[in-house]
Amino acid sequence: MVIPQGSILSPAARDYLRSQGVQVTVEGEGLLDLDRQPLTTARHKPQHVALTDARTDAGWLPTGAGREKPEHMTHLVGDQLVAKTHPIIAWRGQLDLFDCALVETQALLAQSGEEELAQRLEEVALFAQKIMVAQVRNQPLEFTVLLGWTPEEIRDMSHHPDRYFGIRHTTMSFRDGLTVSRLNCLRAKVREVELYANRAFSSEDGTCQRTDIVLALNRLSSLFYILVCQQRSRQVKEKRVPIGVSSRHLHLSQDHLTALFGPGATLTIQKELSQPGQYAAIETVNLEGPKGKIDRVRVLGPVRPETQVEISATDAFKLGVRPVLRDSGKIDGSVGLRLVGPAGAVELDRGVIVAARHIHLHSKQAEEWNIHDGQRVKVKIDSQRPTVFDDVLVRVGPQFQDELHLDTDEANAALVTGAMQAVIEGA
Repeated sequence: MVIPQGSILSPAARDYLRSQGVQVTVEGEGLLDLDRQPLTTARHKPQHVALTDARTDAGWLPTGAGREKPEHMTHLVGDQLVAKTHPIIAWRGQLDLFDCALVETQALLAQSGEEELAQRLEEVALFAQKIMVAQVRNQPLEFTVLLGWTPEEIRDMSHHPDRYFGIRHTTMSFRDGLTVSRLNCLRAKVREVELYANRAFSSEDGTCQRTDIVLALNRLSSLFYILVCQQRSRQVKEKRVPIGVSSRHLHLSQDHLTALFGPGATLTIQKELSQPGQYAAIETVNLEGPKGKIDRVRVLGPVRPETQVEISATDAFKLGVRPVLRDSGKIDGSVGLRLVGPAGAVELDRGVIVAARHIHLHSKQAEEWNIHDGQRVKVKIDSQRPTVFDDVLVRVGPQFQDELHLDTDEANAALVTGAMQAVIEGA
């Protein structure tokens, strides 16, 4: 293997190459002795990072032939050993954590249909690697353009989002969705990496050895804020809402709860649902139809004035009942079936429906989008199988959290995954 002059070969890499019988040649210098000689010659010896008085407690020492690396120490540059608590090592660890968070965000974006943004962030990932390489090799960091913007443009855009994106500086909100939330987390993480960089490269008198790295991290934090502003501006214009997939479930009246689970029975909360006050109960009921049955169907609380069973069209065919599409609560003309619980059974003569798709919208959001309660809209889902759903009912109220509700058949048809969002159209 031939490597260029000035390269850095870590002790771990030396051990691996030696174990595999690989010979290494340095360009213009000949064969490298992996057992004794350092990788670089005197002419190309890597520069050691000088420690300021603020960091002398970390200390460093060079490794030599036959010297084993203590477990409490690690390599800083070449053969230079420092304690693992060294500020530069701590900074590298924080940059690694940022890389992990970035890759995780890209994966989540890809799963939720934001493939274009996920690919765009790949340039940021490469830039983060470039920062690490510049520090490890003690080279200047070149930073001219990132995502098409210069450092000066990034600073100005982050300071004036109203001018560039038509939105003001605002606090974070869960209503902005998962994409904005993840971008904000990355922005905050870069700020932390920047703080660690200042500790690692600055002395007590305020001088900084790597102002290029600190500046790059500062602009990278601003870049994520720009992406947040872009996303929020886009969402305001596009009227995006999260998607919730409703699997089969039922709501019970108090009389039927007693008949199925015994006198004095109450529902036990298993987990809260997205809509405030609604929850999935521990209790389950078996459904029995003319042709089949479905066991352990979850009961949702709280109790309602009248029992309602919500299934998919696929479930209806399995049970042998006629699928009747209804808005929730509109059960006139629907079919019935038999409910079986641990303490008894109930014969329903109506109440089994395929729930029509609908949107829950908070009053404030509905006002911003000029949408009223009971309005019918069209929604689009950008997935691997792009789908448009017509005649979607909107329910508006101060108690609602923004969300489109689909049943499992609809979600599977559109290949809905993860934290995917829908865009309201025709409103």
